[in-house]
Amino acid sequence: MNELDVYLSGRRAGVLSRGRDGRVRFTYDQDFRSRQRSPGLSLSLPTAQADHGPDAVEPWFDNLLPDNDEVRQRWAARFGERRPSAFNLLRHVGADCAGAVQVLPRDHTPGTESSRARVDSADIAGKLRELRKDDAAWASSGARGRWSLGGQQGKIALGRDQHGWYEPGGREPSTHILKVGVVGLDDSDLAEYVTMKAARTLGLDVAQAAVMSFEDQHALVVTRYDRFHREDGSVVRLHQEDMCQSLGLWRASKYQSDGGPSAADIATLLQTSADPRDRPASLASFAQANVFSWVAACPDAHAKNYSLLHLAGRTRLAPLYDLISGAFVMSVDEVKYEVSLAMKMGGKYKLRDIAARHVEKAAGELRVDPEWLLDEAVGYSAGLPDAVEDALTDLDGLIDKDVARSFVDGIADRTGHLRGYVLSDYTRARPQPEPEVAGPVWVDEHMRGGRKVAGHWRGRRSQ
Repeated sequence: MNELDVYLSGRRAGVLSRGRDGRVRFTYDQDFRSRQRSPGLSLSLPTAQADHGPDAVEPWFDNLLPDNDEVRQRWAARFGERRPSAFNLLRHVGADCAGAVQVLPRDHTPGTESSRARVDSADIAGKLRELRKDDAAWASSGARGRWSLGGQQGKIALGRDQHGWYEPGGREPSTHILKVGVVGLDDSDLAEYVTMKAARTLGLDVAQAAVMSFEDQHALVVTRYDRFHREDGSVVRLHQEDMCQSLGLWRASKYQSDGGPSAADIATLLQTSADPRDRPASLASFAQANVFSWVAACPDAHAKNYSLLHLAGRTRLAPLYDLISGAFVMSVDEVKYEVSLAMKMGGKYKLRDIAARHVEKAAGELRVDPEWLLDEAVGYSAGLPDAVEDALTDLDGLIDKDVARSFVDGIADRTGHLRGYVLSDYTRARPQPEPEVAGPVWVDEHMRGGRKVAGHWRGRRSQ
């Protein structure tokens, strides 16, 4: 079989075909091109062009699969494929991917039938135990669902409705992603939750997440933002693509240091591709994400951890996901001297090399006001310790007290260093009002452009 049908939001978009040379092409259906509002499958695969060659097509579809090569090898063995190519694997696991795309064998329609196999806490706990023992066990031999997700760390996709958890069958969408953390980094699933919750508290647009228990196991449970629940209980896919897909890059280029996009490249993409009604908010959100990653010492904010949502002909930045502070899983010295960002901040990778002037320089690359971006940095460094403590209250009974204290101490050291040294020209050490974590953030008195700016409450940006 050398052809696969590709569907978008339940409509056939075109055909994925593999030639005798093994290279893969994609051809849009004419009917889809005439009806579909831009951009079709991707900004890198525009509908203005009917036929797209291997250089554009192969990386886009490859990015639908896990980054973990061992997972791909196991899937190939499980399905009897000689090679773990994207074409070979997606014919088996392409029914439920990121966004609204589905890749199916020829003449297999997406279908609308509901096929939900109920799973209880014991079933889910068993899957989580298997993942903790074996990070590549994304789908066991007995798994019913046929889904694929990008990323490196182990995860499973399930659905949830008013009756509980289920394993989607056939071609029904999953609604939640369950993660057990990074192998070798104890409690990294809890660290990811605390980072994401703290970012939401500080006003960033972040995917909803919770830590849930299943018997003796716990997992980070992320609500998929690319799914929508109708009142009748059915689930609709919303289309999205990550930045590697948008820019036509292979997953190996997700880090800027490996030839991937810079923050300026992504800001330019947002400037040229986001709907004018969403462009200012998308640029601001991306700039906030960059400065938050710097303040919180998040080393993994690479191109595959940013995505675009394509909704009703409008393109905008998707909510943030996969945020984890190095201050929670590394030593103080590692954070201070060794951690590098995934994208340069004002020309610098390493946290130890980034000063306030680099944030100002980055603002120009990010297409936002330098004073505003520094104000965000000041606000995050002031509000993050309390936001972390607030997030930890959600984990009572799930997190060891010593681990929780290490999270608090780690972020306090990181933000204290920023306020006391890196941002010392913009913040003055003095008592500050006690902020409500869920409310505005207090910004210390600081110097800006040679003039004194009084301490003030900074309201959160509306999302």
